[in-house]
Amino acid sequence: MLEGVNSRIDYDGTQPIRWCLRSDSNGETSLAFALRWKLDGETRSREVAGNLLDWVYFRSGIFQHDPAQPNYGLLFWTPENEQALYHDNDVKAILGCLGTAGVLGSDRWDEALVKNILGNFRTTGKYGFRGGRLENPDLMAAGWRKFWQADTVRLQPHYEAWIWATYLWLYDKTHYRPLLEKTRTGIEMMMAAYPDRWRWTNGIQQERGRMLLALAWLVRVDDRPEHRAWLKRIATDMERAQDSSGAIREELGDWAMGDYHPSRSNAEYGTTEASLIQQNGDAVADLLYTVNFTFLGLQEAFAATGDPQYDRMAGRLAEFLVRIQVRSEAHPLLDGGWFRAFDYDQWEYFGSNGDAGWGAWAIEVGWTQAWIPTVLALRELRTSLWDISRDSTVGRRFDAIRREMLPDEVVNDTVARPPQ
Repeated sequence: MLEGVNSRIDYDGTQPIRWCLRSDSNGETSLAFALRWKLDGETRSREVAGNLLDWVYFRSGIFQHDPAQPNYGLLFWTPENEQALYHDNDVKAILGCLGTAGVLGSDRWDEALVKNILGNFRTTGKYGFRGGRLENPDLMAAGWRKFWQADTVRLQPHYEAWIWATYLWLYDKTHYRPLLEKTRTGIEMMMAAYPDRWRWTNGIQQERGRMLLALAWLVRVDDRPEHRAWLKRIATDMERAQDSSGAIREELGDWAMGDYHPSRSNAEYGTTEASLIQQNGDAVADLLYTVNFTFLGLQEAFAATGDPQYDRMAGRLAEFLVRIQVRSEAHPLLDGGWFRAFDYDQWEYFGSNGDAGWGAWAIEVGWTQAWIPTVLALRELRTSLWDISRDSTVGRRFDAIRREMLPDEVVNDTVARPPQ
């Protein structure tokens, strides 16, 4: 599965294809195809779903299989990129895999799934944080134990929150306490820092949206009033920015805490990653970094708690997304897609196109084009990602793999408490 459509529009209205074969885009897309088969029995979609996961874990060479190497169990970003190890890329393949395996009723990817989660977990520091990414040469030189014992803290859900969700999911299937304890420590520190000490990537709204899934699944495995209150607080802050159309308005945080700001000059425009808005109040929804991931988080929050607020927000978001789906006879390549930036006041796809790689009119096959149909399908089936993967058999293989990847003599069951 190719990456998607570039935001550059040529004179004849066509847009270049992004030819990259990404681990995340392929893994998460598998679930959209599996759910298509579940909904209407289209057998080719079932075959495609399995083929995509087979490519990621067995055929592409991007999944690291050598138990002797520190990067065992991790995914390279692409077959050509052996430098960056993004856990935020791995997690999208992991979520696609656990969902697809559940829909298809297959244990074919169980071992790879456990290794992929534990490969990330054993390179997560003692407070539950892994940072923005690891560099493969650094990991290969230092070994994974250095990262397991590190004091890493990154108060930025864009990078940390979804991988936390997979640790909680695996804990539910195995009852391996460090998965819960280390993750809960990280979440406690993250929520204690909200909102003033959170770093933001392209905007603060996406950080809130990414946190929903981890908090929803924390309620699943450790249901406490405090954990429900954290989830409620984040969702309520997001609902304040939900327009009557269902769109969620993008928002910038404290400028000093941001990584990718709006462009500040013509010379800077298009030279780095950037936000879709210039200032708070701009009526733009981001379907690459915020709306798409928030949609899943709200669906899982409602399934975990039964709170009608989350269902109301997700329902309004679903109506918005259905209404703005691209339709084009002139450019069938774009038909059925969702571009990144939608201005809900002008009611058209529009926003700052200053991002160097993924501008206002980009279509990302995995992040956007997979999760929106996936959640629409989950809503149609009245289920959740947690529930479709409830009967996973990964626990059967867990103990042997865990001892290989996290030997007892290395694991300290007393996870470090947050620093004061």
